[in-house]
Amino acid sequence: MWALKGTFIGTSIFAVGAAVFMLLSLRSISGGKQMAIDIRGVSLATIYNPWFWATFAACIVIGCAIARSWPGRFSPVFWVVLAVIDLLPAGMLSLILFLVFKLKEVTKHVQ
Repeated sequence: MWALKGTFIGTSIFAVGAAVFMLLSLRSISGGKQMAIDIRGVSLATIYNPWFWATFAACIVIGCAIARSWPGRFSPVFWVVLAVIDLLPAGMLSLILFLVFKLKEVTKHVQ
């Protein structure tokens, strides 16, 4: 059970960290001004980047270490708070996927 809990904790750490990293990196690139980001730029910074996957593996290991070394039981409130915190990265992912599908739909009509 600790492996499942550790994986959930590690995935949460990674998801929140990736969301914050993307927001901060986009802000530092634009200098606080409005700008457009190509979807290929997002994929190059994430899934095609080996550091992205190394960070994911490290977060899973860290999450498992936290769950394994925790002296007592985790409170149910902890899991609820963790699930609520994960809504931010999940919302960002769903927004990006929605935009990708809409862009694919529009490109079919343009060609």
